[in-house]
Amino acid sequence: MIGEELYYRCKPENCSRPYDRISLYDISHNRNFGDSISFPSEDVLFNIIETDDRERYDNMEVIILKIAKLNGNMTFIKEILSRNDESLKAVIKLIHDPKPCMYPHSVFEISVNGITINPTNYNDLLNKGNRTYKNLRSDIRQELTSMLQSGIIDVDKTIEIIDEP
Repeated sequence: MIGEELYYRCKPENCSRPYDRISLYDISHNRNFGDSISFPSEDVLFNIIETDDRERYDNMEVIILKIAKLNGNMTFIKEILSRNDESLKAVIKLIHDPKPCMYPHSVFEISVNGITINPTNYNDLLNKGNRTYKNLRSDIRQELTSMLQSGIIDVDKTIEIIDEP
């Protein structure tokens, strides 16, 4: 909903461009469903990976994004056309993806020309070595980084990268 917050954890040195260092199929956040008391931002620091003994992620910062504008059906869906080939289109969707012990877990799901990016097809579609999708991959990262740098999620907002510290 409008005004809802998303929480993202990252290393302090990566806060200005955190999405440059991750694969575009696992972009998870916690959301607060408009209730910052029941869903505190620090919950995103808890580790929910069963095979990892850490209780919390240490030396991480929490970035807060606020939803400013959504599509007509009250969802976040943003389309990005390739700068070099308008037949190539990416879609970013915010999806609630609850996990055991972490109900507010959500992800930005990325699809390219209708194919949802996952670990199996990532190398074929968005890996750095794939020249066909190089600019589209860059535009997706810039869109996500723009959201983090501005702290605003808006379906209409144009990409704006601020490279200042």
